[in-house]
Amino acid sequence: MNVNLENKVAIITGAAGGIGRGMALMFAQNGATIVIADINEEKGRATAAEIQALGGKAAFIKTNVAEIAEAQALAAQTVEQFGKIDILINNAGINIGMKERGPIHEFPDETWLKIIQVDLDGVYYCSKAALQNMTQNRYGKIINIASIAGAVPLRNQCAFTAAKGGVIQLTRAMAIELAPYGVNVNVILPGSINIPAMNSSGGMYADGRYASIMSHIPLKRPGTPEDIAYGALYLASDAASYVTGSQLVIDGGWTCGFARDW
Repeated sequence: MNVNLENKVAIITGAAGGIGRGMALMFAQNGATIVIADINEEKGRATAAEIQALGGKAAFIKTNVAEIAEAQALAAQTVEQFGKIDILINNAGINIGMKERGPIHEFPDETWLKIIQVDLDGVYYCSKAALQNMTQNRYGKIINIASIAGAVPLRNQCAFTAAKGGVIQLTRAMAIELAPYGVNVNVILPGSINIPAMNSSGGMYADGRYASIMSHIPLKRPGTPEDIAYGALYLASDAASYVTGSQLVIDGGWTCGFARDW
């Protein structure tokens, strides 16, 4: 899939690894200038260097999306360095491992606040900051990365589910409000994506859970960062100029219904 993103400037939050890194590499391969915004400076700079080594254009800006001032600085530094913001992908997000999960009456308040601040507030802060430039230019593509957890609640993950559900509804509200300014806003709902964190200790695929999770997925495999990146690439392209307020589910069929063999 090839899309002409020459002369487009794209901010991708949480692009130091996982899905964000996959999107950064693919967007760079299609000509975009990439601003990698992440709290992990070492991995963020490594991703930027990887893009540059492949002949692409990239810069790293250390950013904690949960902090208003840092979101504002991200947008300001991007405009100062590259002149504009054409694309914003709100990908940065956190969750907790299997051993930390529990029902709402046992859920730690500090964990609730941390997840909401990054996964939902961060989308609001970064979008609002980038929109100062987008609305002025009367052009922009905002792609929010939510989760199927925002549409189909997952047990013992009340904060993550609430945050991602909020991102979906925030996307729809933004789409309505920003259409007059030429800004398209859409959301992607990934399913189970095979990234290193899923296989680490306490991850979803660890301790023999992989087969059980795959039994819920009709395609019988996890997704890849590239699967999500292709969807984002379409939404960022001119081919999607009439698409706004939409939810693109990329989950191998998970949310179609249970696919277990019973």
